Amino acid sequence: MPEIILIVEDEMDVAEMIRYNLEKQRYRTIVAHNGAEALKAAEAHVPDLVLLDIMLPDLSGWDICRILRDSTKNHSIPILMLTAMSSEDARIKGLSLGAEDFLTKPFSIKELLLRIRKIIDRQQTLRRLLEKGKEKDLSLSYLLHELKNSLTVIGGFSALALRKSDPKNYLGRITALVKHADTLLNDASLLSRLEMREGSLPMDSVELGALIEEVVDSFRELAKERQIEIAFMENTSSKVLGDASAVRQVLINLISNAVKFNRNAGKVWIGLTEKLQWTNVTIKDEGCGMPLDERSRIFDRFYRASGSKHIKGAGLGLYIAKLLVEAMDGKLSVESTLGTGSIFTVSLQKASAQDATTHHRSIFSVDSQRHLQ
Repeated sequence: MPEIILIVEDEMDVAEMIRYNLEKQRYRTIVAHNGAEALKAAEAHVPDLVLLDIMLPDLSGWDICRILRDSTKNHSIPILMLTAMSSEDARIKGLSLGAEDFLTKPFSIKELLLRIRKIIDRQQTLRRLLEKGKEKDLSLSYLLHELKNSLTVIGGFSALALRKSDPKNYLGRITALVKHADTLLNDASLLSRLEMREGSLPMDSVELGALIEEVVDSFRELAKERQIEIAFMENTSSKVLGDASAVRQVLINLISNAVKFNRNAGKVWIGLTEKLQWTNVTIKDEGCGMPLDERSRIFDRFYRASGSKHIKGAGLGLYIAKLLVEAMDGKLSVESTLGTGSIFTVSLQKASAQDATTHHRSIFSVDSQRHLQ
């Protein structure tokens, strides 16, 4: 898509000459002949660059530059000032107000085009760098999110261990969770590749029922504080093809949500069933549920449903859960009714005898790539 350049120039002939040459270079142009028109055009179109004359009939170029820099929406638009004022003081004033460059009239069109291209290229490079930074921030946010979940569960087991005369079992659970947290840190590069759609997960036969029992036990203390009952019904041998660390993270995220978003004295049902080549885990709660228009967005990055505003969270848990399930060629879906509760279903492929040996699968299947595009 061609870049948009706003030309702010009160001399009609000069404005037309600039417009003509820019459009020859396939830029889109908008022309404003005074300050009021310039500010209105900037607000409506958010141009990629503003060519700004200083001497205008109403607002000066200095004023327009200052207003744009103070604007929440337009503060980052690059500005190239065009003026007959050639003094060093004028140049310094323009740069101090936030203009990227300063070109004195009369100027050559060739020089103007070169400066425009240089400013736009620099701006595009900056945007790319910022996007990469956001991707790295997301991976870091995810690690913090998962580690926080692990610490919450460790705290629950620690409280149980202190209350019981025989804490050995709880200390074993704590040790397992510490190992899980350590795995998360060691797998930071894998998680980064997961965001970047690169890499692979080690796939093996995973005893799903045992993992569910482990995660459920870790949340019983937290659920007890709000008189929430967690019921787990296992109706299958439950061996699936996947990565144990990834499956554990998915279960922690989903069961944590089922407890956090439940009503006081509510119930969480966890079922494990088989259908054809799939093993299905269903996690049902009695929480606030969600309207139909939110269900399609619930797995989006950073999205938080309207009923979750009063509960702390980053909006990453369900996004990451879906990402990991699809990385194992599985499926994650939700059914929900506003005011009644939600049912999340994780479907993973059954493990067969030949899956006993670990192998690797690409992190991104066709379905998961489609989900992220």
